[in-house]
Parts: sequence; structure tokens; C-alpha cells
Amino acid sequence: MSPNTISLMDQVDVTNGAHILYYFSNHDAYIKNAASFLINGLIQDEHVVLIDSESNYHEIIEALAARVGSEAMERIHYVNHAEFYYEHGMLLVTDVMNNFARLFTPLQQDLRAIRSWGHVPWDEDAKIEEQLITYEHRCDASVQNARMVGVCAYNANIIPAHVQNEMLRFHEYFMTDDSLAPSMFYGDTKRSVIFPSPAVHMEMQSEMDLYKQKLDFAHAVSHEVRNPLTVIRAYAMLMLSPRGELGEDHRRKLQAIVDYVDVIDHEIAHIINTEQLLSTDTLWQKEAVSVKPLLDEVLDMMSTKARTQGVECQALIEVQEAQIYGSSIGFKLIVSNLISNAIKYSHEGSSVSVQAALRDGMLLLDIRDHGVGMTNEQLEKLFRKYEKMNTDKSGQGIGLFMVKKLTDHFEGRIEVKSELHAGTEVHVELPLL
Repeated sequence: MSPNTISLMDQVDVTNGAHILYYFSNHDAYIKNAASFLINGLIQDEHVVLIDSESNYHEIIEALAARVGSEAMERIHYVNHAEFYYEHGMLLVTDVMNNFARLFTPLQQDLRAIRSWGHVPWDEDAKIEEQLITYEHRCDASVQNARMVGVCAYNANIIPAHVQNEMLRFHEYFMTDDSLAPSMFYGDTKRSVIFPSPAVHMEMQSEMDLYKQKLDFAHAVSHEVRNPLTVIRAYAMLMLSPRGELGEDHRRKLQAIVDYVDVIDHEIAHIINTEQLLSTDTLWQKEAVSVKPLLDEVLDMMSTKARTQGVECQALIEVQEAQIYGSSIGFKLIVSNLISNAIKYSHEGSSVSVQAALRDGMLLLDIRDHGVGMTNEQLEKLFRKYEKMNTDKSGQGIGLFMVKKLTDHFEGRIEVKSELHAGTEVHVELPLL
């Protein structure tokens, strides 16, 4: 981590001295985000300051107590937000800044970093708008000078829109109940990456941690399996050489051995790639990704898999030099999971079609099969973690859960249509660069 950044959450850094504006709409999401923000600070051995109502304080502390020990809880410094912001019955910038100095100056004597969460109550007083904007301007400078992370939270349901827009000028980052992004009105920042909010990030991290435990075991086993597979494939290819005098039936069986070895090796590589995706910050990093080479790579392997299951894989790829803003591993996992599922749930002798095209600044992917299909009840549960649609088939029920998370992270969308015993069609849209 750069000395100019601070770890806001695991794998997510923000500017050292970051001032974050949070407009919340849902109370439960607010409590989760506040708790997640403070938990990450306590885990990193920081001082955490909570300026909020007593009722919110008790809810947040209840959420914290289940995740951190009593010793860490001692680093929480709570102040009632009415007393902090409305010490004399109205919001006065001078009073609030004096309270700010009294609260934070002693904490700055310690070597620990500081993070602050302040819920600013709204008052219909006509002068509050001017006072709030002045306060946030001065608070931005104070947060930067203290090199701390500060969140100013407001109820989006009651703050006037023109005030919301104005305050974006004095906060480097803008947060909602489920996302965090640099403020487009702050200074001349050119960052455009969007992160999940603290609560969403922590939920995703917990889910991925459970899956990584399974992947660790699979990864260890894979190294023991791949070596003998390589030998088996080499012998089969040697026997298939033109010099070999084999009948057509024997050739088909040897080719089947090669295909099955390739499929197993691909599944192992898929596990390893997934583990790498979840155990590093790759999931959160985006870059320009060329689509066609990745599609060709996935389709080459999926055609082999289809052949081993007696299914024909038909592809129509019309994407030219298209690029998306994402990650190579993530994109391949989206496509390979969807095609693999289509093959897995197809009937022998049927076909799977894969189409890729460009339209209106979007990459369109359509994967269709004519297999077992799904009921409406199964469709409703489709993207849930560890939810399997067919217990007769192999898998952990994690693939489509990951596909949805990755598609959302790439700012795309996914739609699934299915009819029992008639097949399934999956439509994915991802924005182009």
C-alpha cells in the first residue's frame, strides 16, 4: 500500500486523508455500512470515532460485538451527534470545528491511524444549508491535514437535491448504500473505479472466504493429479500419430482419452484461476480487456468438453477488436461457467449455441441450450450461493453466484430465461470501452 493511501477495506484503498460523503436511503443498510466501516478500522488497529444518535449507536455496537473482541471495542470513541453538531441548539460551524478539535487532537498523539463516522442530522432551519456547506469545506481540510478517513453521512430522503450536489464538491468520495466512487465534482480527480460499499464488500468477502477454504483443498489435490494426466495424454497422442496402425474404432477411443484429459485439466485450471481470483485483489481491479482472444480460448476448450458429452457447440462470434473494462480471468470465468452449465444440462445429441455481438456500446453474449431447463422456482434461486439447480450433476453451486457478482462488478447485467424440459437461454450485456 502506498504511503499516500489508506486501507478502507480489505483489498480497497482510498486516498490518505479521504473525506467520504454518504447519502443513505435504507436504515438497515446504513447500520451494516457503519458497522463494516468501523470493524475494518478495529481490525487494522485504528482508533474509530462514531458520532451518531444513541439508538443507532446501540444497533451498530451490537453488530460490532459479534465480530471483534472487547479489547478492540475500547478503541471506539462515541459522541452523540446532536451534542456534537447542535451544541447550542443550532448548527454553528465554529462550535462544530471546536468540538472536532477537542475530539481528534488527543487521538492524534497516538501512533494509530484514525477513522471517523459522523451522522449529520438535518434541520429545516433556513440557515443550515449555508452552515453545512461551510462546515464540510472546513472539515475536508481538517480530515486531509489529520490524514484520517472520515465519513459524513446524511439521510438522502430528506436532504434537498441542490444541497446534495453542492456537498459533492467537498468530498473526494461519494458513497451510497451499495457503492463507493470518487466524487466527479471534487477537485480534478480523474479516478473512475467504483467499489462496493463497506457492508456489501464485507458480505462478499465472507462468502468468498468460505469458498476459498474449499479451493485450497482442491488446489493442493490438483498438483498431484495433473502430472499423471500429462503422461496419459502424451501416450495417447503418441499412439494417435500417423505412424500408428490403428483401426477407426481404436482412434476414436484414443481421441476420447485425449479429450477427457483436456477437460479434466481445464477443470483443474478453472479451480486454480478461481482461487487466484478470490485470494488476490484481481476481482477489484479493472483494465482494458480484448474480448475475442478470450472468447476463442474459452470456446476451444468448451468445444472439447461438449464433444465428450455428445453435445455440439455452435459459435457465432462477431466482436472484431472490442474491449471491455474488466479483468481477463473474470471475463473467462463468466463465459466458461455459462457455457459449461449449458453443456452440462444438455441432452446427448443436442446442441449449445454461443453468440457474441456488439450493439449500442455493449457486448452482447447469448448462450442457449435445449436441455433440462428450469422451473420458475429454480429461476428465482439461480444466483444464490451454493444453490444447485440439479443435484444429479456435479458442482458446488458457486458458479452462477460468481457469474452474477462478476457481471455486476463489470457494470453489466445478466438475464436468464428457461422452460422446464425445453432449455435455457442466458443473455449477458457488458459495457464496451
